[in-house]
Amino acid sequence: MPRYSYTAMDASGQQHEAEGDFASLPEMFTALENKGLSLIKYRRKLFSGKSTLMSGSISRIELAEFFRNLALLLRGGVPLRDGLEDLIEGGKNSTLSQVFKRVQSRLEEGILFSEGLEQEAKYIPRIILPLVAIGEETGQLDQTLKDAAIHLEKIQEIISSTRRALIYPSFILIAMFGAFIFWMVYVLPQLLELFAAMGMTELPLATRILIASVDYFDTFWPVIPLFFGSFLFFYLLSRKNELLRYIWDSGLNYIPILGNILRSSQLAFFFEYTSLLTGGGIHIVRSLELMQEYVGNRVLKRSIRLITVDIVAGEPMSTAIAQLKFFEPFVLRMVRVGEQTGNMPEQFKVLAEYYTGKVNKMVEVMSKTLEPFIIGVAGLVFMVIAMGLLGPVYNLVSTIQ
Repeated sequence: MPRYSYTAMDASGQQHEAEGDFASLPEMFTALENKGLSLIKYRRKLFSGKSTLMSGSISRIELAEFFRNLALLLRGGVPLRDGLEDLIEGGKNSTLSQVFKRVQSRLEEGILFSEGLEQEAKYIPRIILPLVAIGEETGQLDQTLKDAAIHLEKIQEIISSTRRALIYPSFILIAMFGAFIFWMVYVLPQLLELFAAMGMTELPLATRILIASVDYFDTFWPVIPLFFGSFLFFYLLSRKNELLRYIWDSGLNYIPILGNILRSSQLAFFFEYTSLLTGGGIHIVRSLELMQEYVGNRVLKRSIRLITVDIVAGEPMSTAIAQLKFFEPFVLRMVRVGEQTGNMPEQFKVLAEYYTGKVNKMVEVMSKTLEPFIIGVAGLVFMVIAMGLLGPVYNLVSTIQ
């Protein structure tokens, strides 16, 4: 949609400068007339403001703060348009302000708030749009916006915990691998050549192990870039092929420790979404359909699709879950209790909190467990290197004495 900058005048003669997205000039004239403004001059901008190179981003925390503050204003009796205007003027994120300026202009054209947000799908998660629509229909928009804010904060917590689990071991392993390559390529070959030049024939076991390791590395080092290149190629290919993407996501679940964290985080996502949507009054089938569009993990996406098919066929959700290995028996018991008591949203909420807490605990335990293990492995490797280098030196000194 074209973007225009314009100068308009109100009834009191005061001039206003602003920007907006309009499909055509007549649409801009109509929008300004609805605001009680008369157009003085305008200019079509070269870039629409939605270009990837020109636009910024909105974090989940910023969006959650905006929704929470808007909910407070609505609860205090402030009209939606006025609340949006107050928050836009006080906003620090220019992208956030521009997005809700466009939403505000759509409201003035008679479009519903939920429909205005739907046109900003690049910035607003689609999974919360049905909640906003229900809030408008029931007159509880303040409550649904508050629920959306809480949901965004919880999702950010899950993502942050999962990233912490990935970053720490990745950094340590990369550092250790880099140090190992440096020693094998630059340090050890020169020192071992020095020992050979000095005519040392009777070398300690640790030194012979080092020599064999350097020779082995010198022969087979092309396997390392080939392995990582193949790994990267498969990853990039899996982004465009659904079957490979499923194989990739499925394989991650079998990585020791890390796979358990990733699966728990996906379950936390699943139950956080179901708790939010069903608690907002959305039917379970529709909730699952929305999640199927939103989640990225193909294993979870496939599980959601199978659950949806079984529920549509008349099966209880507990029966559908029991047929999938992705869910633990604990989940089956909780869902079955929710079906018996008729309080599924509350059970989903309990499960979401359980798996969120589980991810946080596993991340904390993993960092405490991996650190001594990695230090021990690194210490053992460098102890062998030290013994292999110092052993011949000690023998040489003993011979000279």
